[in-house]
Amino acid sequence: MNVFDERMRLLKTVQQMDFVVVEWTLYTDTHPNDEDALEKWREAIKNAAVARKQYENKFGPLSLKSIPSRQALELGWRWNQDPWPWQL
Repeated sequence: MNVFDERMRLLKTVQQMDFVVVEWTLYTDTHPNDEDALEKWREAIKNAAVARKQYENKFGPLSLKSIPSRQALELGWRWNQDPWPWQL
């Protein structure tokens, strides 16, 4: 798998995990006493964080809220460098 394909695969995984978090958040907003759903929501947040960290460790921060990875800091990564994730 080339670098572009790997980047796209990881970015898609981040998007999927974030989608799951949003869906469980909406569900738990209307079902706050559903303990099973709350546990799935917590698990979804953990999974999304893992996916985001995998992407960011390899390709740099996804947002201003992200803590830059060691690799990004060592390479002197800057926000003004192309491509941005949505430009791929």
